[in-house]
Amino acid sequence: MGASISSSRTSKDAAAARLSASDRQALATFLESPQEEGFSAYLRRYLTDADNDKALAQQRLAHLLSDDRVIQTDAMYALVGLGADKPSSLEAFVECMCQAAMKRFWNGQAGQLSTDGWLVAWVLTRPKGALLQVYGNSESQKQQLLKHNSLGITMAGLDDESSSKHLEEWLADAALPGHVSADAWRVWWQHSAEFHELVCLALSHTLYPRQPGSAADSGLVHLPRIAEHNLRGPQLDSAHTSDLLSPATGWALSRELPQEARLSWARVYSSKHDGRSWSTFKKAIERRGSLLVLVREMPDEGCAPRVFGTYIDNDLTRNPGWHGSSLNLLFTIHPGDKLPPGPVVYRTTGFNDHYQYFNYATKTLPNGFGVGGQLEHFGLWIDSGFTNGHSNAAATFDSKPLSTHTEFTIDAIEAWLVRPTQRLDSDDEEGVQKSAVESNPEAAAMLEMANKTMYSKQLPLPTADMETN
Repeated sequence: MGASISSSRTSKDAAAARLSASDRQALATFLESPQEEGFSAYLRRYLTDADNDKALAQQRLAHLLSDDRVIQTDAMYALVGLGADKPSSLEAFVECMCQAAMKRFWNGQAGQLSTDGWLVAWVLTRPKGALLQVYGNSESQKQQLLKHNSLGITMAGLDDESSSKHLEEWLADAALPGHVSADAWRVWWQHSAEFHELVCLALSHTLYPRQPGSAADSGLVHLPRIAEHNLRGPQLDSAHTSDLLSPATGWALSRELPQEARLSWARVYSSKHDGRSWSTFKKAIERRGSLLVLVREMPDEGCAPRVFGTYIDNDLTRNPGWHGSSLNLLFTIHPGDKLPPGPVVYRTTGFNDHYQYFNYATKTLPNGFGVGGQLEHFGLWIDSGFTNGHSNAAATFDSKPLSTHTEFTIDAIEAWLVRPTQRLDSDDEEGVQKSAVESNPEAAAMLEMANKTMYSKQLPLPTADMETN
């Protein structure tokens, strides 16, 4: 018995030694704090025993943060409580974890954003391929896959209907205490990067509560194999709230953006607060920098409306032709009654360079804001009438229609500036001499569509000095 106790104590001491001094101090503060519910209750139950052994708590925290994949996987299984005497449901844990994670990611400002119900189901179904390998097979095949964690076979024959059926089976298991086995947990945990990130954020919020004025990355608990920049949330403009951008939507979309577009977000237009006006909208977004534009469609009877939109990396400039960057995105947010729920993001394919279109006050060309596709058949189109829009499949992004129907009625629009343009005074359009063709953009666009070479494009307009000579 003595040798066993000595061995156990050595193991605890070795694990505790892997924690930093700040980790040990944060753990001590947490254990001395009043009892709380939610994610804190899960963490406290995992860390402590009946004797409140502090060395054991340090060992268990070290296991959560371990570089060893097996140790960490088993520790997370214990944290969730799936194998406890009174087991929890995976769904209940994910919900508590998401609430704590969003508070940390948004630096306590999540209250300025709306809420929605798709995040828990989205996190649970994100490793779709791994789940369908397990739930898309017979019981004997399922057990074999779980035993060997072999997910390399194809998913041929699984159509959308059968995929939804198998995802529903997984969600039903996740909702019931004790219905997710240790083997199924391992498959899910090892293929769910989003869950890893959310656990980091929830641990950070619980062990290292943000202090006013502290740096954005202070107290970030960083698990192995997680990109640290995915844990840093943007500062929000405290004067503005959102009706379309929820904490979950903002977090999921920020993961898809360039790092420099994740630092500070300011709402520059809201149809609810600034009025339904194309003129106001275009002034808010023209030549400002990188933007998130979100649209909510008018709902059909009996159907939840979708929120969808685009990320624009380069300035929107009035132009009769296509311009922009291959970093642009299209996305749609499926409501919680759809499987899979949450955001679906489409990136450019290289098929063409129809990244963005922004034009107004013309007679022969479309007036409005479009992304992807072709003129009159955009991947996303907001007409300058500011009442209607459309969304078609677009080869530019290999995207499906974002809205419930191809033609939609606009219910609300918001634009968020996520990276302002750094512009020199000399970059201002005023005072820049245009070529002869550039001064007549409609004519230029018609020539380009007719595949006519424009030799005068580089020739400047005549000036008084030129005429004298």
